[in-house]
Amino acid sequence: MKRIFDIRSVSCENVLVGFVILSGVNFSKQIMVLKGLNFPDTLILKSKSKKEKRMKTSNSERILLPLYFVMVGVAVCLNFFSGAKPDMANLVVNISMFIIIGAVILWANTQCFMPVNKMIKSMKYAVETMEIDFNKSGAYLWEQYKDETNFFHNKALNRKFNEYRVERKRLNMLSAYGSTCDLADYINEDYFDAVIKKGILSIIPGVMTGLGILGTFIGLSIGLQNFNTGSAAEITNSIAPLMDGIKIAFHTSIYGMVFSLIFNFVYKKNLEDAYNAVEYFLNAYHKYVLPDMANDQIGMFLKFQEYQMQEMEKVLDSFGDSLAQKIANAMKNPYGR
Repeated sequence: MKRIFDIRSVSCENVLVGFVILSGVNFSKQIMVLKGLNFPDTLILKSKSKKEKRMKTSNSERILLPLYFVMVGVAVCLNFFSGAKPDMANLVVNISMFIIIGAVILWANTQCFMPVNKMIKSMKYAVETMEIDFNKSGAYLWEQYKDETNFFHNKALNRKFNEYRVERKRLNMLSAYGSTCDLADYINEDYFDAVIKKGILSIIPGVMTGLGILGTFIGLSIGLQNFNTGSAAEITNSIAPLMDGIKIAFHTSIYGMVFSLIFNFVYKKNLEDAYNAVEYFLNAYHKYVLPDMANDQIGMFLKFQEYQMQEMEKVLDSFGDSLAQKIANAMKNPYGR
């Protein structure tokens, strides 16, 4: 008697497993195709970024000290070589103003502009080094630089780079899928804003203009203090002190406006150079050492997907083996005997 396979002997569990296997045939093929691909640790994408700006230093702050001495010379000529008798009040106001402005310029040059220019030169040196090393090795340079403690040859930048290295290693140890950080989180425009003391420098042009206006009011108050509106002779005698006060007012206004305009130009130019240098350096770093954070995250996502596919394949294989075994058992004993 011909033995007939009775589907009633197959349990509901077997039917469900069979459905999973049948519906997963194409998915399994996709798994095998994806497994055949050699995904790199990091996917490298070409982003449509802005045109790279070359790194350069204009050293525009060098014009501040020559300008300062030129304006001092102008003040000396106006007070001593203009044919008028030097006025003590005028001298005191001018000297006080030039001392304050000179101190501000000296502080800005030594504490703000010079450190930033040194950093720009250090980043330029780092880019040149990366280009040379990349051309020699032909591969990403992170393995070569990950233990480098003097990458920039600049104390401040080396400190930020070391913070980045330590944090990257820590995140790699915490995550099985390479969760990481980007150097742009440590060396960026915000960092250079702090180095150049943007908050303070941005108000200095206004302070210089304010000093000029303050000198104007001081000069006018000095001139009006001795002005007498009595008789015609008294008015005539009061004109000379009034004119001296007006001279103070106009001179200090001119000095304040000139210093304000030039300082604002120097400040904006140095800030622009710093931003361009950061952008250029980070582009080079992502090109030669490690891809940027966005592309790195895509690579990590693909690695995680590959891991999930491998685990799913194991599950499907297990289901297939279980189903085959149960079908074989059912065919051997179709009537449950």
